[in-house]
Amino acid sequence: MTIKAQIDVVGLGQCSLDILGQLDSYPELDQKAELSALLLQGGGPVATALVTLARLGVSVAMVGAVGDDNFGQQIQDGLIAEGVDCTSLTKDPGCRSQAAFIAVDGQGRRNIFWHRGNAVPDVTDLSEILLSSAVKVLHLDGLHLMPAITAAKIARSLNVVTVLDAGTMRPGLERLLPLIDHLVVSENFARQISGRDDPQASLSFLAGYGAAGVTVTCGKSGSVSIDNTGSVFCQQAFAMDVVDTTGCGDVFHGGYIYGLLQSWDMRQTVRFAAACAALKTRALGGRTAIPDLPAVEALLRTHAD
Repeated sequence: MTIKAQIDVVGLGQCSLDILGQLDSYPELDQKAELSALLLQGGGPVATALVTLARLGVSVAMVGAVGDDNFGQQIQDGLIAEGVDCTSLTKDPGCRSQAAFIAVDGQGRRNIFWHRGNAVPDVTDLSEILLSSAVKVLHLDGLHLMPAITAAKIARSLNVVTVLDAGTMRPGLERLLPLIDHLVVSENFARQISGRDDPQASLSFLAGYGAAGVTVTCGKSGSVSIDNTGSVFCQQAFAMDVVDTTGCGDVFHGGYIYGLLQSWDMRQTVRFAAACAALKTRALGGRTAIPDLPAVEALLRTHAD
């Protein structure tokens, strides 16, 4: 199936159903703990980045796969409700959808237990989608490596900007990196692939793969970046009363891509992304408190340089 409307950003990657539980503190092993809140909500790095962009007013579409189970239906329904085009989100017969249980403690920290499911994205129609919809950015996470590599090659041949969300180093992922224009990766990934504990020290190593911009996100410590001129800079995290950090990195990616679409310089782009991620922490769930554009602009005005 082919997307017909003009789309600015296409995402290819994970979409999940998240079951989130909130508790004061984590129990010892083999003990019970009562949850103070329970939430069922769509998740996944690429899917949540697309939801972020949709709330910011960007036209987006998901290319991915779920199972033909109840979770898959709920994942699709959640994305459609947020304005994400799901024409190319397939339901694989007999497959299970990705799902996660997330336990969030009283300080907003979370432990994630997840199952990847066994549905695999189909990129057969991706060239047609990118061309017919005048897509500007392709967002990837690399969990399904071969579809991601194929998609990135197609995007590069069509001059579509590629962005990668890399949270964990997986076998073969280094094959995808030379096809990426903007690497926005976790501190954990940067350490795993570069062998360097200092995120800033890993920037030049990551930039060596050829990306125009590289950012390493470091949670409450903010982020460090290097642009295509070799300039390195840090962005502090915005102070918030944190309820839940689930999805912060995903939302950061959505904000980052928004900056790319505006043709902002990298400092402005990363600052905007940090504001989006900070506002997300206000409520339980990776999507509950994702901001709209006026909310992000208001936060940035109150923290003017």
